[in-house]
Amino acid sequence: MIRRLFGFFLPVLAMAFLVAAARPVGAQIVDEEGVGRLTIGGGLGVQLTAMKDVNDNIDVVNSFLRRAGIRTLDPIHTGVLSHLDVRYRLGQTPPEEPGESVSFLERLELGFSWGGLNTWSKFTVEDAEVRFFSRATTFYPYVLYHFPFIEPLEPRAQVYVGGGPIFLRAGRVEWSLRDSTGNGFLVDGDLAELSGHGKASGSATGYTLQAGASYQLGKRFSVAWDFGYRKAKMSNLKLEEAVGFEERFPGGQGGNVIIREPGEWAIIDFFLRDPNGEFDGKKRTDPPEDGGCADCPLYYRGGPMEVDYSGPYTTLTFRIHF
Repeated sequence: MIRRLFGFFLPVLAMAFLVAAARPVGAQIVDEEGVGRLTIGGGLGVQLTAMKDVNDNIDVVNSFLRRAGIRTLDPIHTGVLSHLDVRYRLGQTPPEEPGESVSFLERLELGFSWGGLNTWSKFTVEDAEVRFFSRATTFYPYVLYHFPFIEPLEPRAQVYVGGGPIFLRAGRVEWSLRDSTGNGFLVDGDLAELSGHGKASGSATGYTLQAGASYQLGKRFSVAWDFGYRKAKMSNLKLEEAVGFEERFPGGQGGNVIIREPGEWAIIDFFLRDPNGEFDGKKRTDPPEDGGCADCPLYYRGGPMEVDYSGPYTTLTFRIHF
């Protein structure tokens, strides 16, 4: 609860501070009027994501879906961005007097962004329901440098570069698969083995590099297009829930008994991917009567799953100037 309140009020406090610190001198001159240095903006965008571990797990699931004659789950390569941010320009542009130079510091702009990053892949058909979803709240303080060369060509335009650290908090990952085929572990590699639901949480710290351009529509409004690269990976996922939709039991055909994996441990393995993994006091290597899954095959391998949001991104933002 405290983290949620902190995440809500921090951007509000940042806005209030910048409003209090804002001076009347404008950062640009549009139609012979000064444009305020303080801006508040909101926008949407798209980011390409690495998601190697997630897509490796999806490949495993897809092999079961193909065996059951069901369409496959799409790999995750993109995420949806949303954000609100504030920016404050330290100096005016153009100079107040002809021939007056503008210092490096006066071309800097301080910003703070607060937003969300979402990825998902899902489908529902008669025989199965499959869903992966992840979300994180992003906090991003940054500094931008405005280039001087564009001003003589187009006074309404600005071109800038910059970057800063990025913090992903309140990260949430959900995975679920519900099997409706009714085969019930009667074949080796039946979809029922993976049937279950799980939730995990995590956080990440990284960095962002960005460049962009803005165009002043008038004294009060502008539009900006930004693009860049983010490096942020949730590598500390904590598994909070793992529920199997099917119970374990021996199955097989022609007298060959196959001990298959129940949904609960399939979900645990989806996140932990470790034969020595432990969840809720139960070890995978424990015997079945103690809640373990010592004789079950391990489908997901490679150590604890990482949710990698790293990749290039682009956003379109509308801004209000004060």
